[in-house]
Amino acid sequence: MKKANVKKKKSFKLLKRLLLVVLFVFSFSYTINYLYKKNFNTKDKEYLEFLVNKSFNNKTKYSYIVGSVIKVFSGIDISNPSSVLAVSKTYKEPSKVTSKVKESSPSEDIYNPEEYSKVTTYITNDSEEIKEPVVYIYNTHQLETFSNLGLESYKMTPNIMMASSLLSERLNKEGIKTVWEDTNMDDFIKTMGLPSNELYGASRVFITQAREKYPTLKYFIDLHRDSVNKDISTIEIDGKNYARVLFVLGTTNRTAEENRVMMQKLSDNINQKYPKLSRGIYERETEDWYEAYNQDISKNAILIELGAKENTITEVLNTIEVLSKELAEYVRSDKE
Repeated sequence: MKKANVKKKKSFKLLKRLLLVVLFVFSFSYTINYLYKKNFNTKDKEYLEFLVNKSFNNKTKYSYIVGSVIKVFSGIDISNPSSVLAVSKTYKEPSKVTSKVKESSPSEDIYNPEEYSKVTTYITNDSEEIKEPVVYIYNTHQLETFSNLGLESYKMTPNIMMASSLLSERLNKEGIKTVWEDTNMDDFIKTMGLPSNELYGASRVFITQAREKYPTLKYFIDLHRDSVNKDISTIEIDGKNYARVLFVLGTTNRTAEENRVMMQKLSDNINQKYPKLSRGIYERETEDWYEAYNQDISKNAILIELGAKENTITEVLNTIEVLSKELAEYVRSDKE
């Protein structure tokens, strides 16, 4: 009698699991078909591939079965996330920017994590741990957003933290061992009972921890996005749109002159190959330690404004390709 009950329970559990798989497959297939019929524009294909990769990175013992069933029903191979995007069949390059670029000083948003969290989310670092990295990438203002043009149907708004993850990936592909920080700094300062303008203090804590964990770290990059108008933050080079970069220097840092050397070299190298892609160096003198950007921690500590709030992720990705190559070249040539 007991054996019969055990068999019934096992059969019920198996049936329940199969039912969940069927429901998942049906729901997934229906969503893809619906999006296909809507015929939306997928302008930011690489960014979407990145997000889809993150969505399907958790492997379980049922992954193969679920994946096989999904492939049969919808033609989508979840081991190849780009196949999810193929159903759109409407990939288009963003329209060209024709307006004249005007220079001006950067205009910083008042960083309000609570407001940004309504339209964007954090992203977790699930990549394999890098041994003996030399570059540390982080975002003091993690949720600064870019334009969601072309992503409206996905309910996605790209942020600077996602850009830093992509930059980290590119640098690692270039052979420059890089780690990026994904700890929620907003949660950290809330836990510590600190105001939002103490975020540079929070990032300093994580920089210190990273240096203790990875003594090989030599370069520290705080990636932000600016809030200037798009005619300032965007440039067209050879028919391709790029989000321009701006290097920001805290002149009250004890290592300011040395920080400037690295920024100037990178800016010059970028502009030599991609004229006016770099807006140069913006110097800021302040008595407030939290506005000195923590650049005193190293002569190789820099802050980069990558694009602005109206730039699309495609424009950001185009610049990341350039920035990763120039950073890799700089690191390889820096023998000190």
